Order: sequence, then C-alpha cells, then structure tokens
Amino acid sequence: MTFGEEQRPAYSRALLVPGPLPPLSHLGVTLFRHAAGTSLRYALYHLGLPVPETPPFKTIRLRLYLDARELRNLLTHTPGGEDVVAALLEPGGRGGLPQAARPLSAALGFHRLRLLRFRPPSPRLLAPQGGESPQELWKRFRTHFSRLLPRVNDALLADVIASVNRRAARTSGEPLPPVLSRYAWELRTGGEVDLRLFGLPDLLAPSWAETPDRARAALQSLQPHEVPGHDRYRGRFREAYRALLSQLAPIFRALAQSAVERGFLKEPEDAYFLPFDLAGDLAADKKPAWLEDGLHNNRVEYDSLRRAAEPLDLMSEKQEMAPVASERPEWEWTPLLPLP
Repeated sequence: MTFGEEQRPAYSRALLVPGPLPPLSHLGVTLFRHAAGTSLRYALYHLGLPVPETPPFKTIRLRLYLDARELRNLLTHTPGGEDVVAALLEPGGRGGLPQAARPLSAALGFHRLRLLRFRPPSPRLLAPQGGESPQELWKRFRTHFSRLLPRVNDALLADVIASVNRRAARTSGEPLPPVLSRYAWELRTGGEVDLRLFGLPDLLAPSWAETPDRARAALQSLQPHEVPGHDRYRGRFREAYRALLSQLAPIFRALAQSAVERGFLKEPEDAYFLPFDLAGDLAADKKPAWLEDGLHNNRVEYDSLRRAAEPLDLMSEKQEMAPVASERPEWEWTPLLPLP
C-alpha cells in the first residue's frame, strides 16, 4: 500500500520490521516496544531532535507500529523534523535532505561516518549459572537487556540515516528500489554470516542460529527470485535486536523452567504470554492469583491472531488488513526479503 501527499500513513512498521510478520507473543511485542522506544529516543537525541516522553507506538494485532500522529506532533515543528518523520514512516518514499536544518544535516553526516561498521551485540551467550534463584535470573535478564541495548540504539540510528538519504536520492532521480541488508545479501549470494541476526523479533521464536534448517528452507524458497542489491545501513535494527534476543534467550528459558518447577506454569512456553512489565511475577514468592486466567486469555488471543488477517506495513486510520487470513509460509522468509 502506498500513500500520496494527500493521504499519509497513520501507522507504520516499514522501517522497523517490514514484510510478512506473524503476531508476536505478548512478551515479544512488549519487549520490542521497550527496545524500540529506547532506540528511537536515542536516535532522535543524537540528531538534535525532541525526544518523546512516552514511546510513540501502537500495537495492532500483536505487531508493533510507529504512531504517525504522535511523531508528527513531536517533530514537525522542529527544523528538519518533518523529513525525519517521513523517513521513519515511509522509508520507501521520496524526500529532500534537510538542508535548511544545518545542525541536523551535520549530525546525519557525522553519524553516518561513525556507524560505517555494523557492530551487533556480542555472540557470547548469557548462559544461566547453576543454582540461580528466580529472582536472580530475572534481575540478570533485565540487567543484560539494558546493557546490550546501546548497539541496538546505534542500529536504529543507522536505519533512520539510510532512510533519509535514500529518500533524498530518489528525489534527485536515482532509481533506488527496495534492498537487502548487507548480511541478508551475503547469505542469499552464498556467503557465511552470523545466523543470530536472522529470525522473528520475539523471544518465543529461536534465531536461525538455533534452527539453521529455517535458513536453508528460506534460501531454497527464494532461489528462483532475483537477488536485489544491498544497503550497508538498512536493516541493522531488526538484525541487532534479533542478536540481542539470541543472547538473552537462555536466561529467560531458565526462568520459565523454574516457574514450571515451582507450579507457576504448566509448560515453559506459557512464560512468553506475559507482557514484559508482568514477567517479573514469575520470580515472585507466591503464584499470583490472576496468572492462570491471564495466560489463558493471552494464548487464546495469540492463537486466534495467527489465523486472522495480517495488518499491512503501512496503514491509515482504517487499519487495512492483508487479504490472506491464515498462517503464511512467507513469515519464515522475511529476514531475507527486500527492505523499502
């Protein structure tokens, strides 16, 4: 779906996680909201723009979207802010470089050079230590999550810079169709890459490093299709975030298993249907009275949405949905599909 000047998107995930996307678990979408909100504040601050007091996001059918109205209210009255809003919402569109806002232009150029090299979170897994209490596991999960976010922050800033520059290049007449990330391009052209960077943005789903058969299946499915070009900066945010999740996954699995052993949960997978702000209750001394009903309702919602119509990357206030109303094989291919 495309939008002209008269019809601007109300919600967008075209910069963050475009393409076919299943609903995330309740932990997955709320953790993603926290990370994306932190990274957005970081990116706007380093571009010399106002930062939001609350994350400008909307969750639609367990997918995370940027809220266009909140972003416009925040940024359009600042020199260059309108260009950045457009880059956040419609990376596949056209626009000019914010020449009138010299500090912003300087910041874009400085950080583009600073971020020339992509540095995802370290590949060292954070394995649980023997004998850790549930409280210690939850504390270590939160501590490492905060400690790993800086590289995710830089990754979103790189994506924003790429979007601003690509929109300006299209306005200047350069044909810039959708592209792959650098690592997706290397994987699709036969290279060896870090598979921790690929997979759904959800702790519930393992990365391709844990399930290499998914990488092989996606490559085989896409083999008949032409391999697009790549952009050094585009796609870094979702790959850095997936690498962060890969590191945190062992700690959360240990917390989920401990909750099963203590009678809080029936199975470890139940832990992923608690939102981030309530997941710490798995480390409580006593089982919360609301836990079973809350988990049941969230799992019913998740299972239902996996079979429901999928919201588009860009939507108006009407929240249009894709016509397909079932699980899609394309969900497994998304990390290797072109980015706007």
